[in-house]
Amino acid sequence: MYRLVLSGLTTLAILAPSLGAQSPVSQGSIDVGTAFLRQAGIGEASVLTAAGQFAYRTLRSELAASGIAARTPNDLYTGQGVVTVARYAAPFQPMRWELAATASSYGVSGAAPSTGWQLLARAHVGSSLGGGFAGVAAGSVGQAGVWRRILGAHAGGFARFGSAGADELSAAFAYTDVSRSVGGVPLRYADLFGYWQHRSGPLEILLGGGARASAFGPLGTSGWGSASATVWVMPRVALVVAAGRALEDAARAVPSVRYVSLALRVGLPSHSSAATMSVGGAGSEQDDGRLEVHATTDSMRLVSIRLDDADSVELMADFTDWQPVGMTKTPNGAWRVERPIPPGVHRVAIRVGGGGWFVPSNLAHVADDFGGEVGLLVVP
Repeated sequence: MYRLVLSGLTTLAILAPSLGAQSPVSQGSIDVGTAFLRQAGIGEASVLTAAGQFAYRTLRSELAASGIAARTPNDLYTGQGVVTVARYAAPFQPMRWELAATASSYGVSGAAPSTGWQLLARAHVGSSLGGGFAGVAAGSVGQAGVWRRILGAHAGGFARFGSAGADELSAAFAYTDVSRSVGGVPLRYADLFGYWQHRSGPLEILLGGGARASAFGPLGTSGWGSASATVWVMPRVALVVAAGRALEDAARAVPSVRYVSLALRVGLPSHSSAATMSVGGAGSEQDDGRLEVHATTDSMRLVSIRLDDADSVELMADFTDWQPVGMTKTPNGAWRVERPIPPGVHRVAIRVGGGGWFVPSNLAHVADDFGGEVGLLVVP
């Protein structure tokens, strides 16, 4: 959900945390490619680019790092790196807090590098179909020994729709106050932006755009837009095409930039296909760890899973309001519980004997909005 344009060459996601995993999850990728870049300190140039991102997430914490560098044919360089650590409230709650710290660095040939840091506090409210967030941030950015205070506030939301939640719309508003003066006038501005993200098989599309308004200083009113397409040609290899314009990021002293880029990505694909549950039918319970849903009445569904060695089994999902619900063992060894479940896409997790939460063996693992993974369940 929360994306950072690194030097404007490509849009890299600092992975949003998600709901509950039994064990830590790590992801990463490396991009190598070329781009046409228009940026202060470099001018207009065709550049070689290298970028990378990595994230390590547990149930209540996350470490994420991303960076990008570019080199022109006449040996001019630009680059940026960002590291974020975050801590979250207990999972599976309708509202959760987040505390995070971010450190960043940006440099370009012929100029002193800039470094900065920010502390962030944010509240999240979410469900399987969407949610919202609001937060505040404070920090500082320095260049050539001159440091400036940064204050900010932001709020937004997202919604998932389409088959198996393949499409996501998100929008946010952010206000930034920079202590520096430009011609004796403080730098204060507001941004309104939105994204559409689509995942279908090997294809990922991301479209974004927004506008900035400044009541003070030289920024005035301006807009930006970006588009990228990622095609996974092999399980760990993708082609990435991106183009757009990024506005100045005063919180990290990064200038405005225009770019068109083509890169080869090596890493773990972020797309996944959902498993659709059978309604009615029988026999699938013999597969240990498979979760099945069977219709009983118009609104009620019988959820069953076979776990032969379990002493107790609990289910937690968006249709239980993320509260653990005990399942009952039947004579044939299956664990069952009856719940009202509307048709659509749902997120679920299972716990055995009070241990860690995990995804049933026949469900796709998907990232949600807070630290880990859950299973994606589609009920017709």
